[in-house]
Amino acid sequence: MTIKAHLDKLSLFWVLQISGWLLYGVIYYLLFYAHKDLDAANTFGFAVTYMVAFVVTIVMRKFYQKLDFEHQSMLNISGLVILSSITFAIAWVYLDRFVSYPIYGVEKFQEALDKITWRSNLSQIYWNSFILFTWSTLYFLINFWRHWNEQVQRTEKAELLAHRAQLQMLRYQLNPHFLFNSLNSIRALITEDQGKAREMVSELAELLRYSLVGKNNSDVPFSEEMSAIKHYFAIENKRYEENLQVKFDIEPLAEEYPIPSFLVHPLVENAVKYGMKTSEMPLEISIKAKVKGNQLIITVKNSGHWLSDDDPSRSRPEGTGTGLKNVRERLENRFPGNYELKTYEEDACVSVKILITRMVNEHGD
Repeated sequence: MTIKAHLDKLSLFWVLQISGWLLYGVIYYLLFYAHKDLDAANTFGFAVTYMVAFVVTIVMRKFYQKLDFEHQSMLNISGLVILSSITFAIAWVYLDRFVSYPIYGVEKFQEALDKITWRSNLSQIYWNSFILFTWSTLYFLINFWRHWNEQVQRTEKAELLAHRAQLQMLRYQLNPHFLFNSLNSIRALITEDQGKAREMVSELAELLRYSLVGKNNSDVPFSEEMSAIKHYFAIENKRYEENLQVKFDIEPLAEEYPIPSFLVHPLVENAVKYGMKTSEMPLEISIKAKVKGNQLIITVKNSGHWLSDDDPSRSRPEGTGTGLKNVRERLENRFPGNYELKTYEEDACVSVKILITRMVNEHGD
């Protein structure tokens, strides 16, 4: 337990301990003594009775803290609580007699000493046992609730860390993919056109900057994702030149829509990688995004045709084969039950469509 958690637990006990006994004493006084004409000594003696109870329950708490209740059965706990309540009730009765009766004078104190017998105090011991049993029950209920709540928080934290770790794992699978392709493109141009190679290095640097910035953010505005994609196409355009044509159709509302970083990038990579193998030149790629209601619709389309899973063209050395799968897994992690990922082929074009439905209360809406 951290120091802060320990202090919070300690402060909660004292708040409940002080306010609980004070409230009980006031209610008991109003019910049974308010109509009586008590003098100062009797009123003070009444207060001392509950001050003794206050101290007795603090000692009970120390006793309970030394017992290993987490590994005890409910039957054992109940038995120990009952036995402790009776024992401390007896201590409460006799301590109260010795502490409060001197207030009433020597004669009263002597009279009290004469009455200190089991039989004469049996009814008071019974009542005090009931009070202390109730106090003990509340003490354990509150502690069990705190323990359960701490367990829930630890479980939620563990799940959150596991969730973040999974997202990081998926991100690391994506980053080497586009980095490998980009470096291949730069390598191809170093001997042909050093000026273009330098420009491609600058574009790659921007891609890496986006990757580093996005690592600590689960979501980024769609406009930032598109900016990174444009850097990627700047590299590929220098490599493929007139064989690659790219069009963007992004509605203003879609630009601010939050999505996981590098969500769309693998779809773009696939469009270039497989489109170059299946399309007539030039390869045409279009990226569209719009918001309809509370739904973001993203479409990545390329000329060419869809390659089946068993097509030999899918087994290329530079591909990891995890792009589309990772996109689906990241969508499931971030928008469980609130997304669709569709792939289809029509009019000699392959399209991948993402539909993300954002909850009304998400992001403060």
